[in-house]
Amino acid sequence: MAGVLTPDGDYNETASNLLDGRVNSMVWLMVLAVIVLIWGLFATMRIGQSQSNKEQNPQYFQDTGKKWFRLLGFYLISIVAAAILIMILIK
Repeated sequence: MAGVLTPDGDYNETASNLLDGRVNSMVWLMVLAVIVLIWGLFATMRIGQSQSNKEQNPQYFQDTGKKWFRLLGFYLISIVAAAILIMILIK
C-alpha cells in the first residue's frame, strides 16, 4: 500500500493505513445509509398502497403528483445531506 506525504514533506506509511481504515469504515456507513433509504422507500410505498389507508382517507389519491414530488424532494435532500456528511467525515 502506498504511503502518505505529510505536511512537513515526510513519507508516512502508517498514515496511509489509518486513512484506509477510515475509508473502509465509511463504506459500511454508506451501505447502511443506502439500506435505510431503500427500506424507507419500500415502507412508504407499502403504507401508501394499504387497503386501510384507502378506506380511511378516500381523498388520499388526490394530488398524487404533488405528493410524489414532495417525497422525491425529501429523498434527494437526504441523499445530498448524507453525501456531504460523508465527504466531511472522510477529510
